[in-house]
Amino acid sequence: MSRAFDDLGPFEGPRAGDAGSWPAEPESISPSARSTPMPIAAIAAALSADDAEERRQAAARLGRADVVEALPLLLRALGDPDWRVRKEATYACHRLIQAAPTSAPAQAAEGERPASPGAGAEGERPSAPQLLVAALLDALQKSEDVGLRNAAIEVLGYCGRDATPALVDALGALAGDERKLVVDALGRTRDPAALDPLYAALAEQDDNLRQSAIEAIAGMGLIARERVTDILYERLADRDRFVRLTALNGLNGLEAPVPWRVLSSLIDDPILRPAALVAAALAESPEAPRALCGALATARGGAFAQLVRALARLAEGPLAPHAVDALRAAPPEVGARLVQAAGAAPGSGGAEPPSWRGLGADPVSGRAQALLLAAMARAPGAADAAVQAMIEPALVETAQRALGLLGAEALPSVLSYLERHIDPDPDLWEGVDDATAALLDGAVAIAEQGAREGALSGEQPAVEATLAELLGAVRRSVRSPSTLVATSALYGLAKIGAAVDFPLVVSQTRAISLPVARAAESALAGLTERYPETARELARGLALAEDTHLAAAIVIEALGDAEPEEIAFLTSVASVGDVRARRAAVTAIAAAAGVSALDVLSLSLADEEREVRLAAARALGRLYASLPDRASDERTRARELLGLVRASGEPDLVAAAAQGGAPFRSDPPWGDAAERLSAPVAVDGGEGAASPSGTAGGPPSGKVL
Repeated sequence: MSRAFDDLGPFEGPRAGDAGSWPAEPESISPSARSTPMPIAAIAAALSADDAEERRQAAARLGRADVVEALPLLLRALGDPDWRVRKEATYACHRLIQAAPTSAPAQAAEGERPASPGAGAEGERPSAPQLLVAALLDALQKSEDVGLRNAAIEVLGYCGRDATPALVDALGALAGDERKLVVDALGRTRDPAALDPLYAALAEQDDNLRQSAIEAIAGMGLIARERVTDILYERLADRDRFVRLTALNGLNGLEAPVPWRVLSSLIDDPILRPAALVAAALAESPEAPRALCGALATARGGAFAQLVRALARLAEGPLAPHAVDALRAAPPEVGARLVQAAGAAPGSGGAEPPSWRGLGADPVSGRAQALLLAAMARAPGAADAAVQAMIEPALVETAQRALGLLGAEALPSVLSYLERHIDPDPDLWEGVDDATAALLDGAVAIAEQGAREGALSGEQPAVEATLAELLGAVRRSVRSPSTLVATSALYGLAKIGAAVDFPLVVSQTRAISLPVARAAESALAGLTERYPETARELARGLALAEDTHLAAAIVIEALGDAEPEEIAFLTSVASVGDVRARRAAVTAIAAAAGVSALDVLSLSLADEEREVRLAAARALGRLYASLPDRASDERTRARELLGLVRASGEPDLVAAAAQGGAPFRSDPPWGDAAERLSAPVAVDGGEGAASPSGTAGGPPSGKVL
C-alpha cells in the first residue's frame, strides 16, 4: 500500500494526496517510458534539448531515478519554460514521494514535533519528501521564476505532513511574497497541524497574506470541520470584505447554517450578496423566508435567480411552512414575477421576466423552482403556467407538483386546455398527447383529493360543476386516437367515474389497442368496487352475450363472490371462451369460488395459451396461500397441483405461482410431490383426467407441465 493511503489516525494529518487525488497523468507518455531506467547523464542531456517534447519525456523518467541524483534535474524541470515539462516534473515528484518508505515524522510519538525535513536521523539518509521539501523551500527563496515557484507550491502541498514543520519554520523566516507562497503550500498539505500557523497569519497586516490564509483554512473544512467552522464564523466580521466572502463561501461549502442576524447585514453588500443568499437557504431562522420574499419584488438578473434558488431550497426543508406563509403574504408583484420567470404567457402583468441565461445555473432548473414557488404563493396565472409547462418534457414532473399544490384552483386552467386539445383528428395530437395524458392524471388526482377532503360536497355547487365538466372531458378522452390519452382517461374513470360509465368502459375492453383494453379492464374493476350493486346486475346481462364474457368475468372477480349460476358461467368460459375471456374467467373463479375452482385450475394449467396457464398458476398460488394450515383434502389437492407446476420445467409458470403466494421450497412436501408428478403420464382427454397420484382433475390430453 502506498504512503498516500496509510492509516494516519484522526489527528496525524494526511500524507501526499490524502485530501484529493493526484492529477491524472497524460496518456501521451507510455507507462514503460516512465518506468524504464535511464542513465542520469542521458536524462540531464535530454533536459537541455531544444525540443520541449524531448524534455518532457526526460522529466517523466525522473520519477524512477535515484532521488539524490534526480533532485537538481527535478528543480531544472520544474522551472522549464514549457508548462507541459513542469507538469511532468510534478508527476515525477509524486512518484518519488509515493515510493519513499515511511519516514521518521510518521512514527514520531504523540505530542513530539517531527524532525525537520532537512535531514534524516543520524546515520540515516533523508527521505525523498524531506529532500524535496528542503530543496523547494530553498528555491522559493532564491528563484524569481514564476513557473518554478508555482510548481514548487504544488509539490510541497502533495508532500503532506512531511512538509508542514519546514513550511511553518519558513513562514516565520521569510518575508514578502514568499510568505504568501508558503501559506498556499500549507493549505495544500491538508494537514490539520497547519491550521494553527494559518490562523496566526490572519492577525498579520498584509492583506494578501491574510486572504491566502483564509482560503487555505476554508479548503481544509473537510479535514478538520469543527475547528475550521469556528474560524470561518469568527471571520464573518473581519475588516476585509474578501476575507468575509471567503469565510462565507467556506461555510456554505460545509453547509453550516449562519445565524440570520449575521446574514441580514451581509445581503445588503453587492459583493457578498450571492454567497449570503446561498447561506440564507441553509439558515434556520423563520425570518429568512420573509426577507428573501421581500427582495424578490425588486431584484434583477442574477440576484433574482439567486433569490429564487435560495427560497426554493428553504421551501424544501424544515422551514417550508414559513416559506409558504412568506410567499402568500408577499406583494402581488412577487407572484407575478415568479409566474413570468416560470415561462407564463406574456402580458400577465408585473415586471418583465428575468433572463436565466448566463447566471451560472440551468435555466430549466430555475424555471422549475420559480413555478413551484408561484404555486405555493397561489399567484394568479400559476395554474396556466403549470399547464403550459406540461408541454415541455423537462418540466412535466415539476408542473404536476405545481398543479397538486394549487389543488382545485388549477382545474379551470386544466379544463380549458383539455377543451382545446380533445379532438378526434389524430393530426392535432402530435406532440401534445404526453402533456394531455399527464394533465388528465393530474386533474383526476386533484378531484380525488378534493373528494377525500370533502371539498366536493353539495354545499359547493361551483366546485361540483367543475367536477362534472372534468368528468365530461375524461369521458370524451376515452375514445381519443392517442393511446396515452385514452388509457389515462380510463384510469381516471376508475377513480371518479359514475355508474353510468359502465357501458363506455365495457365497450373499451374489446379495443384494438391492447394497452387501452387492459386499462379498460382495470377501470371496470375499479367501477365495480365503487358501485357493486349496479355491477352485479350488469354482470348478469354481460354473461348473455359472447362478446362481453370477458367483461362479465372481470366484474365477478372484482365483486369477490359469485352465485351458483355465475360459477357455472365462469367454468364454461374458462374452457370455451376466447383467450382473454378464459384468462379472466380463470382468475375470477379462483377469487369467487375458492377451493371449488381447483378442477378448473387443473384444466387451465394445460391450456394451449401461455397467458391462460400463467393466470391459472398465479391463481393457484394465491388460492393455496389462502387455505388454512390444517390438513385437508383441498389443501392436499392444491399442493399436488403446485408440485405439478414445479415439475413442469417452465420457469415463468413457477414464477407466476410463487408470485401468487406459493411457498415453493426444496424440502417436503414439495420435493415428494415434484418427484411423484415429474414423470409423463398418458391420460384421456376430457374433464377430470386422473393425475399421477390418483387425484381427479389432472391435465388433459396427456400434456405434462
